[in-house]
Amino acid sequence: MPTPPFPKLKIAHQLSLLMVALVVLAVVVVGGLTVWNLKRGFSEYLRLRDDEQLARLVQLVERRAAHEPDMEWLRGNRQALRELLSELAGREPRNIQDGRDDPPPRERPPPRDNPAGDDRPPPRDDSNARDDRPPPPPGSLQQRVLIRDTQGRRLVGREVPGGVRVSVREVKVKGQVVATLELLQEAQPEGVDARFLQRQYVGLITAALGTIVAAILAALWIGGRWSRPLRALQAATQRIAHGDLSMQIPVGRAPGALHSGAVEIDGLIADVNAMAQALAELESARSRWIAEISHELRTPLAVLRGELESIEDGARQPTQGVMSSLREEVMQLTRLVEDLHLLAVADIGAMPCEMVRGDADEALRRIARRFETRANQLGLHMEILSPGKPVAVQWDFGRIEQLLSNLLENCLRYTTAPGNIRVCWQVQSHVLTLVVEDSPPGVATEHLVRMFAPLFRVDAARGRTGQQGSGLGLSIAQAIVRAHRGSVTAKASALGGVAITVELPLQPQRLERRKSRA
Repeated sequence: MPTPPFPKLKIAHQLSLLMVALVVLAVVVVGGLTVWNLKRGFSEYLRLRDDEQLARLVQLVERRAAHEPDMEWLRGNRQALRELLSELAGREPRNIQDGRDDPPPRERPPPRDNPAGDDRPPPRDDSNARDDRPPPPPGSLQQRVLIRDTQGRRLVGREVPGGVRVSVREVKVKGQVVATLELLQEAQPEGVDARFLQRQYVGLITAALGTIVAAILAALWIGGRWSRPLRALQAATQRIAHGDLSMQIPVGRAPGALHSGAVEIDGLIADVNAMAQALAELESARSRWIAEISHELRTPLAVLRGELESIEDGARQPTQGVMSSLREEVMQLTRLVEDLHLLAVADIGAMPCEMVRGDADEALRRIARRFETRANQLGLHMEILSPGKPVAVQWDFGRIEQLLSNLLENCLRYTTAPGNIRVCWQVQSHVLTLVVEDSPPGVATEHLVRMFAPLFRVDAARGRTGQQGSGLGLSIAQAIVRAHRGSVTAKASALGGVAITVELPLQPQRLERRKSRA
């Protein structure tokens, strides 16, 4: 049976679950380490406390044993042990070496009858004596202390079960060991200590649960804050896909602007807005281009239709002049269609170019001189400035001829006589810079950027009556420059008109191979 796919979640839910999971993991790790450290530290504290109490108890026993080193006063005497522990709990034990007077020694009870004739008093055993005191609580010091004599026999206290850790201290009088004290270490905290640990554990659990709840609330808030602009982006892209190119998502300080708190999301919103604006401009250009193309095609077709209808009606005879006029209109229509096809091919990056080696200086000078006669006939002075030395390049010289011809045709068509046209080029750092400029009239600054747009024409001031072209010459020139991996720009000329600057690499194919390797 195939495993069902993992359910898809919204980005807000994914972010929330991720944040909560990270917080829970951090709480578990930190809480576990805290509990371990608290338990370990508290056990160390109990051990140090027992060691301190045991050391003080040894001092008390040694002070008493200094007067009764035989330790028989302690054998089986739980009351004496209680007094020692009471003194241990009530005040600091007095050091017998501090120079202060010790209390007088306690008088021994009269000796009992000893049939064995031993002068040593019999051991005291008050185990059967009545004791109204309540039994010590479990885990108290009295329940864990055992005192042995030098032979290892129990004097007082409970026997320690086997396998249990104990702390052992020697009781010495004048450098001689008279007894040993054993203190059973607590396996688990009991009483007040246990209640203290329990309160600490409860506090840690409460803090952990509070942290997790706060993390869940913060994750929901942050996830919603991040997903809100993404939902707006999704809605905007859907509207753009359905043709609403006027869609703009408010950002920055605009009223109703979305603030995600993330630079990437804000940048994505700005990019979507820019994309929508670019698509709107492209759609407007496409509609305008279709309208202008239909207008350009309508003129020669109308002329052809009129001529043919007049011939059919007998108003005109198909003479040689009429046929030449028809052929001229057909050629104009053919050139327009070929130019449109060339631009369409260039837009998809498939303009055919046959790169061959040659001399750029000789080719440009030859092309420019072809236009000198026409310039003089139109009352224009043409100036050609070249380095005067060979420039080895690898170009498609047919396309370069079409490029320079379109630029010069634009100058001849739009420059007012008397005027000037200047063509110059120079080579710097493996790049040839070609500049074609003319005299007035010029072009407004806001129109210079659009001069290379297909079918774009400036107002009637920039042109002579009957000399307007199709508006594709500069667009084709730009396509040829791009096919040679160069650039072309337009700016105001020092002569008063327009200056077209073309930068062409001497070896476009070598430059292309270098970019592909990078």
